[in-house]
Amino acid sequence: MAEMLERYRWFVVAVFAVPLVSGIAYLINDRLSDPNPLQVNTGGVAISDIRAYVTGAVQNPGVYPVKDGDRWIDAVQAAGGPAPDADLTAVNLARRVQDEDQITVPRQGQVAVSGVSRAPLINVNTASEAELASLRGIGQVRASAIVKSRTTDGPFAAIDDLLSRKLLPKSVYDDISTLVTVSQ
Repeated sequence: MAEMLERYRWFVVAVFAVPLVSGIAYLINDRLSDPNPLQVNTGGVAISDIRAYVTGAVQNPGVYPVKDGDRWIDAVQAAGGPAPDADLTAVNLARRVQDEDQITVPRQGQVAVSGVSRAPLINVNTASEAELASLRGIGQVRASAIVKSRTTDGPFAAIDDLLSRKLLPKSVYDDISTLVTVSQ
């Protein structure tokens, strides 16, 4: 028997090697070929539904749909443009619109509200986690970190402490800095 195996060893090796090499070649070819590009069919429905409430010194105050990436100036234009007595220098028209923004264009001589709701300021030294989480960009995890920081590191002396203690990224801080206070 050993003599027979010795005589046909190359044939036996070939019987096992050919399928193995063929399988490896197939897998390599399959991995190297580019898949068809992914195509998303939304059926004509807009992917994002962003709406902003434009009020104050504009021609037609109301809620307007805007496209992703539009700026506040685009929302003001959607509301018919500014009224003749609008104070556009009091509003950051270059800011990007986010869903549920309230853009208030003040009249000349009126005090500007930074385009957000006119709710009272939230005190980061006394607010609950739920109150903090209600701010845009905060969420439950960041709210918990803020409460833990004021408990372990002491009360915040200034709202800038949210940055210096590395509790918020600069972009979130910029969004909420007009909505919070640190009064004792």
